[in-house]
Amino acid sequence: MADPAEALAGLLEEVPVASLAVQGDDGPAVSLVPWARTRGPTRLWILVSELSAHTAALRENKRAGLMVSEAWREGDARSNHALTRVMLTVEARFVGRDEARERGAEEKYRARFAIAETLLDLGDFHWVELTPVGSGGFVMGFGRAYRVSGDELDVLAHVTGK
Repeated sequence: MADPAEALAGLLEEVPVASLAVQGDDGPAVSLVPWARTRGPTRLWILVSELSAHTAALRENKRAGLMVSEAWREGDARSNHALTRVMLTVEARFVGRDEARERGAEEKYRARFAIAETLLDLGDFHWVELTPVGSGGFVMGFGRAYRVSGDELDVLAHVTGK
């Protein structure tokens, strides 16, 4: 059975796209967002288009939900009800391109996504730094749920339901 801290670290390293939940003027909305991570402390970085609904929503309400999940697999014996996933509440902050470069976000994003070069040439794309707030949830399967916290998302506490 995998160690929870190692499983969480692997998930964050391997899965490059997250689900971002925002609250906009028209109600809640969810988007898929490519992301990169910097450490010391952990920050998650996304590039957002001015044309995207989630951009306007993040400008209005800085709090959002982010979920990184392993992919669904056909024939998974767990019926895909117990996919490994981490759910975080994050606070968004729009940052300039110079700051994103200085903080290492641009380098990490470029290393993860070949399309970064194209997106960074487009004037309507903006950097958003997502800071995890409070504790999040990490699920490794049935009976393997944890609260996750810490500056590097490295503090896990088993949720037992007692």
